[in-house]
Amino acid sequence: MEVIEVESSYYDEAFANPYHIFNAGVFNSINSYKAEKVYYLLFKDSKIRMGIILGVRAGIAYSPFSAPFGGFQYLNSDIGIDQIDAGLKSLEEWSTSKLIREIKIVLPPLFYNRNFLVKLTNSLYRFGYTEINKDVNYQFLTDKLDEQYSSKIWYNARKNLKKSNNSNLEFRKLESSEGQIAYDIIAQNRSSRGFPLRMTWEQVKETTSVIPADFFVVLKDDQIIASAIVFHVASKIVQVIYWGDLPQFSECKTMNFLSFQIFKYYKENNIEIIDIGPSTENSIPNYGLCEFKESIGCDLSLKSTYLKINHNVHH
Repeated sequence: MEVIEVESSYYDEAFANPYHIFNAGVFNSINSYKAEKVYYLLFKDSKIRMGIILGVRAGIAYSPFSAPFGGFQYLNSDIGIDQIDAGLKSLEEWSTSKLIREIKIVLPPLFYNRNFLVKLTNSLYRFGYTEINKDVNYQFLTDKLDEQYSSKIWYNARKNLKKSNNSNLEFRKLESSEGQIAYDIIAQNRSSRGFPLRMTWEQVKETTSVIPADFFVVLKDDQIIASAIVFHVASKIVQVIYWGDLPQFSECKTMNFLSFQIFKYYKENNIEIIDIGPSTENSIPNYGLCEFKESIGCDLSLKSTYLKINHNVHH
């Protein structure tokens, strides 16, 4: 199987429907300044079988180099393990020719495409990729939102939701042009907790030029006290990129209200899964976040990072 380097636009023609948006050339090209070089690779025998986008920094190739996850993209979902194997073998030869010392790949959680990801994980394991991180990811399946929802969630979450519903809060979806209002609330939330925001508003705005996004706010007495930014990342799947509230209103249990309203909104709009992302960083859990997401009815899945050290290239 040969490896063909192409331009981002050609990559997107080859893979017109990536199974998640972070595997799209157009998304990676707006972030290309974050890597020394970005490669858009096609793996082809009699025809194109799969592809990967790699950003290289200091001799290490990353997929993704600026996203929650990346990994390989198939052309047809019935791709065989033998074809994945052939692709990994040719990637090894290609990376040696480019003097790439390491390849680091973060795969999406299994619910993005279970069958393909299981095949891929098996191939990575046999080709000497080591799992260096097991992050705990949380997702909410909207079919869990029914008449029984409040009796199924944790007692404290039920109590907090009830309290928030009695706190005179209002949920509103903003126009795209008002997105910065949502961002500013999240920025205030993060600075009050001493956490930096990884993306500036300009970067979020630029990303929304290639990824459909929704912006939500919670108001109390006409004052905005919480917000969320959500990206449409795959068919029937959205991902909460940021959400947060102003700490001085925490007694209103704003986050319980916001999460419930978001679940309701997407259920009504035929979204099946809301990916709320990991509550671990490099596998280390944030206990409070883990508990909150579980308490509101999220399911858990693993998000794995794989590393391959190329022994043919001297460190």
